[in-house]
Amino acid sequence: MSWIKTIIRRSVQPVHHYFRSGKSERFLGLLSTQQPGRLLDVGGGTGMNGEFARLYQRFESVTVANLNPPDHCAEAPYNLRIVKADGRFLPFADKSFDWIFSNAVIEHVGNWEDQRQFAAEIRRVASAGYFITTPNLYFPIEPHALLPLYQFYPERLKSFALRVSPGYMREVEHIELLTKRKLQVLFPEAQVLYINFASALIVFHVA
Repeated sequence: MSWIKTIIRRSVQPVHHYFRSGKSERFLGLLSTQQPGRLLDVGGGTGMNGEFARLYQRFESVTVANLNPPDHCAEAPYNLRIVKADGRFLPFADKSFDWIFSNAVIEHVGNWEDQRQFAAEIRRVASAGYFITTPNLYFPIEPHALLPLYQFYPERLKSFALRVSPGYMREVEHIELLTKRKLQVLFPEAQVLYINFASALIVFHVA
């Protein structure tokens, strides 16, 4: 069984990289007529294979705020600094960054109130705009476990299901996937769109 999981995991990696790179390309397209300035990446890093490094290089300066800062950032540009911080309580002044970027983090921050606080902090700190991504609750393959409809399993079955999961998640985690409607509540001034065959959603706003 373990070799089957390994094969599935390796086959998914190029797709994963393609989708993550596609997100940064969409953000770069949004920036095409803007002065990039300062970027804050909430909960992120350059990615497993440096797929966000090109995005970082577009900005004058980049700050990564993460509760669990990465030991290193692949292909990290010279203008990158890393700060240990909780996305719900960002240690920055109002509008202290031009742009905020956050990839697949909001579903990990806790319950609905935690997500509201996370969204409020992003909106508070951003000056020019923000770009947020998150998996779609209703997509049939849950992206962390890579199992059909795992997000709807009863809690008592999730640990059992992870034994056969080809995904990267090894223990049951509290993950609150979101819908387009809920994201619109969290970010009322933003546009919310489906991407990657509706497997994920992007939230973006230009001030």
